[in-house]
Order: sequence, then C-alpha cells, then structure tokens
Amino acid sequence: MKDIEFVKGNLIFRSGDHQVKELVAYAGVEWEKIAEHITNGDLIITDRDILMPYKIYCASGDISTNGNLIGGLQTPNDVVRIYREEINNLQQLRRQKVSSNLAEVLNRQIYIGVVGTMELFLSDFLYSMVLGFRKYFNKFCENSSRTFKLKEISARQWRTQDAVIKTIIETNYHRIEDINKIYKKVLDSEFLSSKKLAKQILTRHSLVHRNGFPSKNSEYVKVNPTMINELITEVNTLVDHIIKTRQAEIEEWLPDPINKPVANN
Repeated sequence: MKDIEFVKGNLIFRSGDHQVKELVAYAGVEWEKIAEHITNGDLIITDRDILMPYKIYCASGDISTNGNLIGGLQTPNDVVRIYREEINNLQQLRRQKVSSNLAEVLNRQIYIGVVGTMELFLSDFLYSMVLGFRKYFNKFCENSSRTFKLKEISARQWRTQDAVIKTIIETNYHRIEDINKIYKKVLDSEFLSSKKLAKQILTRHSLVHRNGFPSKNSEYVKVNPTMINELITEVNTLVDHIIKTRQAEIEEWLPDPINKPVANN
C-alpha cells in the first residue's frame, strides 16, 4: 500500500522538526504486509532527513523522540469534531441569561464566533487533506497561486511541505469565493453557491472591524437571534457539503489492516 513505511526495529528521531500522517509503534505483521517499503533494523531520523507528511511510519519496535521533533497530523474527523463542538458551545452560550443591555453584545460576539468557527474548519480541513494525502499534496503544489523565490526557500532551509503549510495557514478563509476556487482545484469539492453566506460574512467583517457599523454613513448592525440562526444554517450547510464530498477519504484516513485487511498495491 502506498505511503506506508515499515521499520523492522525501532524508529528513532534524533533531530529535526518532522510531521507525518501517523506513527504506529509495535506494529504487527499486518502492517508489514501492506507496507510500500520495509527497512530492516533500526531507522534513525535526523534533521537531514525529509519525511513526507502524507506517509504513515510503522515500527515493529518502539518509536522514540528527543523532544518535540515529530508530530502527527490532525485527522479530518478531529477537524469535524472540533467544528461541531464549537458550534454547540456557541449555541449553549446563547442560552445563558444576561441582562438586556448585554444581550446585544453577546449576540454580536456569537455571530462573530460562528464565522470564525467556519474559517477554522475550512483552514484545518484543507490542511489535513492536503498534508494527509499525496494526491492532494501534489495538486495543491500544482495549483497554488503563491510562489516562493528560490532564495527565500534556500535562506530559510524550507522543505516543500514548509511552503505548503505556510501558504495554507496564511490564507484568508473569510474570502469565501477564493476558498471555493482552492477547494475546487485541489480537493475537487465545489461549494454550494450562497450569496446569503457571502453577505453574512461581510456583516461579520463590519462587526469585527467597525463594531457593527458597515460604513460611516450606514446604520448600526444589531444582531438578533434570527440572524444567528440563519448564519448557523448557512455555515452548517457549507460544512456538511464539504464533509459529504470527501466522506470516503475521511473514513479511510488510517488503514485498519487487522479488522479491514487491504491488498498491497
């Protein structure tokens, strides 16, 4: 199976900052059977080694690190769970009893929070899918509109994945049309067109940057419960659509060779 490395021994991280899809210690023969590449004996990783983020590293022995030198990716299911939990937290916050003069402030902050939660989902989901799957990693590199000068990459001693990570993290996810284009090109997941959501995001912009005043001559935006309900509906529709289009990969993020044997291809 592609992108599974099996070490017949211990996997030892001595130096360098590495991120991979998953680490599996004390892996059995089931993992060995489906591995793309097998290393006999201990494998020592240093800062001179480049580990691709979409690979799974398994070891029949232990996996040891020296400090914070290795990290696993956040799974798509984790991204979805965090989104659901945060929306639920905001819904619970709405039910808190506050004085009438603070209700308006609370509604404004909840509205801002819903859009922020959507932005976090869009960022983290793209991150996990691009870094976690070779095909999406390659498509992102091919379609990224951002370019880095060779001098910049060399000076910072960047690996390809470093530039990819920087691009994903520094993208503005409230620019929903631009994000739609990225998702379509990279993940083949096109958003459902919603002018209403685009307008709601502009409202959030006014709430964050002008405390509710769209412009100097505009009327103050007073957020009410209906506005929050409509925003949550729009955001949930968008998120649910993205999840549905990539459901198979979300479920197959990590192979289960013991309970769901797969052929090594």
